[in-house]
Amino acid sequence: MKKTLVQFLFLLSIALVIFSCKKSDDEPGPGWTDEDKSSYQQVINVQDEIGNNLDDWFQSMDSLDAINQAYEAFISDENVSSATINDQGIAVQYANGIRGGLFLNPRDEDLDKKSQLIVNPLGDENSSNLKSLVNQRKMILINPHYYQRSSLTDQIYTISRSNLQRAGINLATFYKNEEATVDRFTELSGYGIIQIYSHGWAWPKKENITDIYLLTGETANEATSKKYWDDLKVGNIPIMKIGPHNKYFISQEFVSNYNDFSNDTVMFYGGFCFSFLGGWPDIIDNFADGAYMGFDWSVLTFFNANMSVNSMALMSDTSKTSPMNLEAWMNDPGVEKSFWHSLDNRTVYIHYAGDGNLKLWDDVDLSASIQALSSDGAPVAVEGEKDISYPFKCVLSGQTTGNYNYTWDSGEGYTPVTIDGNNQANITWLSEGDFTLSVQVKDATTNVIVTSADIGVTIGGGESILEYLHTLDRVGVGLHPGSAIHLSNGTSPIGTLEFYPDEWNMNASVQWSGNTFSFSGITGGEPVTIQINGILSEDGRTIETVTATRTYPYYQLESEVVFTNLSTSSSSGSETVSFGNPNGQTEQYVNSYEFIRYDGNDEWITIESIDWEDVYTRVIFYKAED
Repeated sequence: MKKTLVQFLFLLSIALVIFSCKKSDDEPGPGWTDEDKSSYQQVINVQDEIGNNLDDWFQSMDSLDAINQAYEAFISDENVSSATINDQGIAVQYANGIRGGLFLNPRDEDLDKKSQLIVNPLGDENSSNLKSLVNQRKMILINPHYYQRSSLTDQIYTISRSNLQRAGINLATFYKNEEATVDRFTELSGYGIIQIYSHGWAWPKKENITDIYLLTGETANEATSKKYWDDLKVGNIPIMKIGPHNKYFISQEFVSNYNDFSNDTVMFYGGFCFSFLGGWPDIIDNFADGAYMGFDWSVLTFFNANMSVNSMALMSDTSKTSPMNLEAWMNDPGVEKSFWHSLDNRTVYIHYAGDGNLKLWDDVDLSASIQALSSDGAPVAVEGEKDISYPFKCVLSGQTTGNYNYTWDSGEGYTPVTIDGNNQANITWLSEGDFTLSVQVKDATTNVIVTSADIGVTIGGGESILEYLHTLDRVGVGLHPGSAIHLSNGTSPIGTLEFYPDEWNMNASVQWSGNTFSFSGITGGEPVTIQINGILSEDGRTIETVTATRTYPYYQLESEVVFTNLSTSSSSGSETVSFGNPNGQTEQYVNSYEFIRYDGNDEWITIESIDWEDVYTRVIFYKAED
């Protein structure tokens, strides 16, 4: 036993030297006197001295005798009130209220026995309760001793991250080794899933447990000790020596005191030894709803990791007709929820406290509607005015417990505006007419559109867009592909098409008949005949169809371009009105091209390919005569 324990302590010491923690960057709190600092330093000095001596004693005596020697050293020190030997080390209560000791055995007995986690699929139908749905669509994973468990932790991260994305949950935050500071455990609120994969300490010993402490990744330092001095004095943050370093542990009370879970439905996975003992299950008292999962004894590392991965995989499986809730997962026979702990001669179980109907997704559809918040309902119920800001609200129904962003489009042709996490917006129209106000609701984590809504608004009672267009007497169709359109005679490429916006100096005017228009003209210089026909929507704000043909005088090239559903990008009262999409998505606007070249043989020229990304201008525009 002596040789094995010495080897373990040596390897653990080397690992902890490599992954020693940084000091906290936060400003310490008040109440740190010179006496307090001295009192804290006495604890560090005692543990450093006895810990260093223990290394020497392990070399010269039996392991149990060495530990007893360390115990005697603690209880004989004037700063120590009591000490207890347990199978994890020595628990020490100091006279100043601080708890500490030597953490010698993390009990990762099965770390090297298995390497591949198991995921068993299961489908089941369960009842639905929207309050039981995890409402914050992101997860945090904290692994303070990643250096020991990297192979399993990497699997937890990779597998769970992939599975949770199916349910619209993002494994957003991962802290490991020295990143897992005490401060990190005060930043858990706002996450729907909290996963801790660490060591637990049964205080003072497993035969008489009063508290369970969770290992952090931070080495004890004056800044953090000063900041949390009150918690150290009452035992919420013990300082225990592990190898060459004094590390912080934390209690359930510490987590509850520094995090506000009152608005969240939380799934908290306590992946550490004894995590369902002490006060840890009581953490659910701080949740709006949710559940806590933990183990009723020392847990083997592989079993711990497998429970983590399997629960996330099965509960996030959206391919099933109904979501699996926590109670169904606990009763799923596909993966055993217990194991026989041969070292302690007992069966160890995973348990949960809280809402057994807790789910990670739900099959209830989400729908949206837009509500005008003006006192008179303007500009929906009554006509509005341009240049006036009107408030609107996106009202959701159905599965409304997620986090969403809202992208509002006034319908006036300007860039839509996205508002993060706020379902209200103030919209201003710069022109008069009838518009369609729309909103897209996106999952804040995945940026996936989950629902949308639109509503008609009327701005102003003056001249309509259609009426204004009737006053304009020039029309042009612009398509500027550069060398994007490649032509072919059916057997080989013959060049590219340069189709630029038409000149304005044509000797004819637009002919209107209601919302139908036509134009036939000849440009100046080298004459090119232009024929344009189109139909506007009833409100004059959308071109439903337009065709354009250009005939050249020599070899005579004719081309036809069909645009559909182009929204206006300017308004009545301006010199030019243009319809189109000048930036991207050309394919949805251009229906067809046809080219005819007459060279005596009536040869047809066709399109071999189009590089859509190079087509950067496509509009139809109207203009008043110069």
